Amino acid sequence: MSTATAQKTDFEVVPLNAALGAEIRGLDLAKIDDASFKRLYELYLFHVLLVIKNQSMTPHELVALAKRFGTPVSSSNLHQRDLKERTANSLFNLPPEVTVVTNLKADGKPVGILGDGELVWHSDFSFTERPTAARMLLAMEVPADANGGSHTTFLNAYAAYDALPDDYKRKLSGKTIKQGNIVDTALKLRPGASLNDDIIAAPGPSHPVISTHPETGANLLFLGRRHAAYVNGMALDESETFLEDLWARGVQQRFCYTHHWQQGDFVVWDNRALIHRRDAFDPTTRRVLYAAQVEGHKPYEAPDALSRPEHGRAGDFIRR
Repeated sequence: MSTATAQKTDFEVVPLNAALGAEIRGLDLAKIDDASFKRLYELYLFHVLLVIKNQSMTPHELVALAKRFGTPVSSSNLHQRDLKERTANSLFNLPPEVTVVTNLKADGKPVGILGDGELVWHSDFSFTERPTAARMLLAMEVPADANGGSHTTFLNAYAAYDALPDDYKRKLSGKTIKQGNIVDTALKLRPGASLNDDIIAAPGPSHPVISTHPETGANLLFLGRRHAAYVNGMALDESETFLEDLWARGVQQRFCYTHHWQQGDFVVWDNRALIHRRDAFDPTTRRVLYAAQVEGHKPYEAPDALSRPEHGRAGDFIRR
């Protein structure tokens, strides 16, 4: 190996003091080579989330990077409707694979998606048959006060599963949850939906509670979204009781990492293996993030799921 090549692939990996995540230092994603990406992808699978600061990619370079992770897909295609971020794409001259997550408005109307309010716990696009795999955000503009909001908390779903007692895992095996497509992560109604919709009959895919990762082979707890969720085969009140207990077991601080955004931050996560939420932030500030994602798979529980080993990243965090 030449000295020049060695320098390109030599970057620092600093695991975060949390149940997931690592910071990558000394890497320019706009110039990443094949050897560096191979190593980066392995780290992504193990750490579930990667933080790379001080990045200045163009939108087309972001799309090129997304293509290394898989097949990019626009959020409009995932939602199967034309979203208003198309206005932002025109405003910022962006390719269709890039979604603008922003609170900016033009003529009093949102130009992007998700505004400045709180976003509740969710995995992205869990209301589709094939939720996305890699999901990534590049911070173009964020509020200057890191303590004033604009935080995102991520939860390791491998850890949430691994921490469960064996008898409870057996109780979960074979169960599926319908992810009703009624409200979004800001708890706003989907077009044409009503809060009076019967969740048992409402449209939406069903995903296994125990989900086996197609690449790592380890199991994770597939929570998706709490609202408009239903455990198939149960009476509605029984389902609600079951879900309350499941979420209480699965959503714990010891499984989490909170990211405080700064301009130039690039964060990529394995959407198959975590859920996340966002704090509300000051609506008078500007926040612009470019998002991209790649196609995922239809979640499944492997026949031998209960005998598979732990994923391993969370380590002692699951035993606290």
